[in-house]
Amino acid sequence: MSQIPLKIKQLGVGLPEIMVSMLLLGVAVIGFAGLQVRALSTTNSAMYRTQAASIAQEFGERMRMNPAGRATYVDAWDVTAVAANKCVTDTCTPVQMAQFDMRTMSELAAATLPNGQIAVAQCINRTNLCVYVSWNQTDPTVGDAAPNCTLDSDAYVPDADCIKLGAAL
Repeated sequence: MSQIPLKIKQLGVGLPEIMVSMLLLGVAVIGFAGLQVRALSTTNSAMYRTQAASIAQEFGERMRMNPAGRATYVDAWDVTAVAANKCVTDTCTPVQMAQFDMRTMSELAAATLPNGQIAVAQCINRTNLCVYVSWNQTDPTVGDAAPNCTLDSDAYVPDADCIKLGAAL
C-alpha cells in the first residue's frame, strides 16, 4: 500500500476560489448600493408629494376663507401686485387678499419644492376650483401631454410631478 506524503495535500484555499468569492461579494455590494439609491429617490418623491399636498390644502383653505376673491384666484397671477406683508399688517380688500395669498403660496412652493409652482384653474366638469402644485419639470397646467400636470380628461399625465386638489367654494 502506498502512502501519499502530507506535503502533496492542499493546505488552503486556492486563488480561483478567492476570485469567485470576491466577484460574488462585489456583485452583492453593487446591488445593495443600487437599492439604497432607489430608496433615497423614492423617499424624496414621497417627501415632495407630501409637501405639495400640504401647500395645496393650505391654499384651498385660504380660498375658502375669501369667497369674494374667487375670480382673482383664476386670473393671471401677478405675485408682485401686493406687498409681501401687506395683509398681515393692514386691512385688505378681497382682491388684495387673494393676491396676497397667491404671492405667499407661490413663494412657499418655490422655497420648499425643486422648481415648485402653484396655479388655480376651473376644475374639469365641475363647478369648483382646482389647486395645482407642481415641482421638477412639470407645469401646474392642464394639457394633452408632458410637461402639464393633468390631461384634458382630468387624469394625471404619466410620471408628472404634481398634485391636484379640488377646493370647494
